Amino acid sequence: MYIASECDAVCKEYNKMTKERSKKLSKIWSYIFLAFLIVMIILPLIPNFLDKGPGWTLYIIYGGMAFIGLSIALLVSTFTISDIPAFEYLYKEIYHKINQEKGTFYEYFSYEKEKWEFNKNGGLFSRHCRIEVKRHISGITLNDNKFDIFDANFITGSGKNQRTHFTGIYFLIKQSSSKYFQIRSHSKPHLKGVDFIKNKDIKDINVYLEEESSMSNLEYKYIETLNRLKRNLNAKKIYLSVTKDEIHFAYVPTVQIRKQYNLNIQKMNELYTLFLDEIRYIDELVDTSNF
Repeated sequence: MYIASECDAVCKEYNKMTKERSKKLSKIWSYIFLAFLIVMIILPLIPNFLDKGPGWTLYIIYGGMAFIGLSIALLVSTFTISDIPAFEYLYKEIYHKINQEKGTFYEYFSYEKEKWEFNKNGGLFSRHCRIEVKRHISGITLNDNKFDIFDANFITGSGKNQRTHFTGIYFLIKQSSSKYFQIRSHSKPHLKGVDFIKNKDIKDINVYLEEESSMSNLEYKYIETLNRLKRNLNAKKIYLSVTKDEIHFAYVPTVQIRKQYNLNIQKMNELYTLFLDEIRYIDELVDTSNF
């Protein structure tokens, strides 16, 4: 956990980074806004440019919309802070602190640009999703369970057709199993090559088993574990996929871990505890599998 002097050093650097980034973004939007104003002033001075057809109407409508949009962007860049300093500096520092105190070797990465395949292997969400990772932790728990944790968005399409399938925390755990099944609060499985049948006897959560499979003590134990995790995590949605080689667990938190305003020692230690709890849940999931 952090003591006051350690917290002060991290907070000072974090606040410095957020101010520098806000200043940089505000400067960029100021230049864009100035360029827009210059164009809007010049256009009416061009002979006959706005005299024909609905020229003035379009000038006022589109110019007004652009003015409002750029004004909002300038205000947002001036009075809000970016997520980037939190993911690139603050959370990395907290994991470094955890490694120092716990003797662990967790690796931390931010904003990795990779072609991630774990969603296709787990089948929790559409196979066509592209994955945007903000935070990635890789390592081995104190109980020797190999894992990866992702704070990520799962998206298909682009522009007006863009759809977000999942925004939250995704666990990937290496663990062997003799069967495939999924337990989830929302939607259906997307695992290619496996035919799932929904169990109609379980009402409080959706359980999907392989064809011709029946409920066993393992599935009931996982239902108990997931209901407990859903409460402990205060999760809005929760998903589990057990495959032959891996456990895939994902949840949508009520409050996403993003930028931090008014950072202090209490918030630092809350984040420290939260990140440790994430890793503790991995051992809990594996212990359920070994039941």
